[in-house]
This record gives sequence, structure tokens and C-alpha cells, in this order.
Amino acid sequence: MIGLEELYWFAKLGKPKRKLSVYNLREDLSTYIPQPVFFLSTGRCGTRWFSDLLAKKKELALFHSPVPSLAIQSRLAWELTNRYAFNMPGEVQDLLGELFFTGREQHLRYTAKTKKRYIETNNYITFFAPVLSSIFPDAKFVHLVRHPGGFIRSGLDRSYFTSGEADDIKRIQPLSVDTNTYWQGLSPYGKVAWLWNETNQFIDRFRQTLPNDRSMVFPFDLSETGGIQKILDFISVEIPEKRIKSMLSVKKNVQKKRSYPPFDQWKDEHKEEVKAICSKQAELYNFQF
Repeated sequence: MIGLEELYWFAKLGKPKRKLSVYNLREDLSTYIPQPVFFLSTGRCGTRWFSDLLAKKKELALFHSPVPSLAIQSRLAWELTNRYAFNMPGEVQDLLGELFFTGREQHLRYTAKTKKRYIETNNYITFFAPVLSSIFPDAKFVHLVRHPGGFIRSGLDRSYFTSGEADDIKRIQPLSVDTNTYWQGLSPYGKVAWLWNETNQFIDRFRQTLPNDRSMVFPFDLSETGGIQKILDFISVEIPEKRIKSMLSVKKNVQKKRSYPPFDQWKDEHKEEVKAICSKQAELYNFQF
């Protein structure tokens, strides 16, 4: 008799092509999960759009909002990685690896059972990247980055770092108690700017540990096909240009309720606060204020 879990995965990924236990999967992970792809980002920068573009490829197992999201665990991964300056002891890496497997074991197993290729665009996987590169030696990483002004506006519209926002438990904040005064002195604009800056700095530091052929950066731009084609070429996925162009006009996961204006309409004090925090990092992606 087929259980509910099997029915769920059958509906999501299709009919299995082989039997596979979790134990067999772990023993030969690189064989069963070849060349997985992880999109790293702050979120709010096109991951949903890319997910929908890639989801039409039947040979891919695409996960944009997997359950569990690993959001709170992601914050722990960031804290530990920074505490050890990207040189974590083996037991810490093992701990984070097991946290990842706890949340993704069945996703990986059914991806392998259906002989598909694993791709995750969930931004909460970002701070697991150093561990993922070890678990999956042939994994590829795509760094999506959006202009800080657009990201900050989106974050503010979603109540990032506002008084009493429960979801802030999953967002990173400065570690040192010495920075507490600094953090409390920031406006919500400054706090979201810090989040943008720290997340992208983390990704850049991680990418520096990899050979060039395992990672790439893509500044948020869904207005033309050239950059998108570079990503597809990088991850070895073929999608007709006609389909890409047809999707460029379709906005995904758009903020429907707007409480904050675009960057150019902000008060000067907020513009200057944001520039002071992330202008140097923004220059790396050729973003202008």
C-alpha cells in the first residue's frame, strides 16, 4: 500500500525509477545527487522567477520553498561560520551537515529515486553554502544580488526589523555585544541595509573559497536574456530563448502592498545611512546610488 509520503513525492516529482534507501543515498551521495545547484541570495531578488523558469524542465527537481525552510537554522549556520572565520572544526561542519540533512533527506532521496537533478532556490540555504560545498564537491552556486535600494524597500514593506516583528528571529543580526549600541542606533532602513551588506559579503567570501567554475554572480536584471542565458549555460540547463523572453514580462512574487517609496524618494538621512553601510559592497556589482 502506498503511503501518504510516497503519494506526495509522486505528485511533486513523478514516478520513481529506482528504489533507494536513505542509507544507500548517504553512502554514495555524489553518485545519486550529481551536480546539484544552489541559488544564494538575500531573498527578494528573483529566486521565484528563476524557479518558475526552471520548473518546466522535467529532468530537474526544483525546490523554491521546501519544508522545512531551515530559516532559523540558517541563522545558526551564519553565526557558527563567522565565529570560526570560515574555518569551522570538523564537528561543527558535521553538525551543520546533519541540520541540512534533517530538513532535506527526503527531498534528496526522492530526487535520486526519480533520477532528477537537485536545484534549490530557497534563500535560507545561503548560509549553509560552505557546508554544502563540502557535502557536494561538484555542486554549483549562483549568487543572485539585487540593488540594495530595491531590496531594502521590499524588506521594509514586509516589516523587516520593525518593532515586535516575530519573523526577525530568522534574520541575522550583529553577533558581538559590543555592537548592540550600534545596532539599536540604526533605523529600520539601516538594519535592512546591514542585512543586505552582510549577506552578500558572506556569499562573496564563500565564493572566494571555490574554483571559478563552481560559482557565478548575477546582479538582478530580468530585462534582457543575455545574463539569464549565462546562468543557464553555467548550470548546463537548456531553455529556448523564446520561453525566456515570454517569461521576462511576467513578474513573480511581487509586493502588492507598498508602504515605502522607491530609493530616489527617500529622505536624505535614510539615503545617507544606507550608503554608509553598503555602498562599498554595492560597487562590486556596479550598482549606483
